[in-house]
Amino acid sequence: MSRYRVTVDGRVYDVEVDDPRADPVTARVAGAAYAVNVEPARDTPADTPAAAPSEPPPAAPDAPPRTLSAPMPGVVAKVTASAGRAVARGDGLLTIEAMKMLNVIRSPWAGEVQETHVREGDHVVQGQPLVTLTPR
Repeated sequence: MSRYRVTVDGRVYDVEVDDPRADPVTARVAGAAYAVNVEPARDTPADTPAAAPSEPPPAAPDAPPRTLSAPMPGVVAKVTASAGRAVARGDGLLTIEAMKMLNVIRSPWAGEVQETHVREGDHVVQGQPLVTLTPR
């Protein structure tokens, strides 16, 4: 596990990252787990303010389904994703209990739920498929 100190809009956060090579990366802030996408920084001159973060470009109309995997082992405590449900980036899909902590697994992109691979009470291992989404 790696630890980082991140400043966003003047607020400082201590962030723990399980595996920085994962996609999405699981980052923990104040005990809450978040699925985040990490990209290399764009080079910007020191005297030029960085561009404000923006939403990723929309997926192509024929974008293939993508599967969100478990970022950690645990027990599925709650499933809110169901086939056919439209989700926005950041919407909660399910909750995994790990080490007596409830971790909400959020959608890293907007799309439609194609299939939910787990049910409440299921034990999951890191990397196990949880939900398949078609990005839009």
